[in-house]
Amino acid sequence: MNESKLLRQLKQGSTAALSEIIELYTPYVYAIASNVMAASLPAEDIEEAVSDCFAALWYNRDSVESGKLRGYLAAVVRNRALSALRAKHMESPLEDDLMDITVSGPEKDVLMLELSDIAREAVDSLGEPDREIFQRHYFLYQKTGEIASALDMNGATVRTRLARGRERLRKYLTERGYSCEDTDI
Repeated sequence: MNESKLLRQLKQGSTAALSEIIELYTPYVYAIASNVMAASLPAEDIEEAVSDCFAALWYNRDSVESGKLRGYLAAVVRNRALSALRAKHMESPLEDDLMDITVSGPEKDVLMLELSDIAREAVDSLGEPDREIFQRHYFLYQKTGEIASALDMNGATVRTRLARGRERLRKYLTERGYSCEDTDI
């Protein structure tokens, strides 16, 4: 079943649609949570972040647009994982590179979805392999060494491409009227 149909059914309150989304996206969501939390927290905390992500989807199902489910899930699980680390007074090694959103509740999820769309558009403007490097580093929370190994590159090259890519993203966002002053982009 395609994503649009699943979302339509989910918005109508179908728990079967939610179950199918959970089955389809659990490996993806778990990978993100695991990459953020694995070195610091036990598997139970990772599983809780994954569960919270799908619960947030259920409660905010009306705000998720067709074609944006994957980005929504990534943003929510990333935030849940980072919140779990903060609750235990730990930090993710990549946390310094993210925007700190001070609102909470459903408004935060909607804002994160909008920011995720903007970030995805900006990252999509990068060419390959920079796009893949950014996706792996910022969306899947892979370390530069893992990315270098997966893409058969030198770790220093990956770090250089990330730095140059951040500068291109800053320029891209500034040209479109977004302020990068409050972020580490």
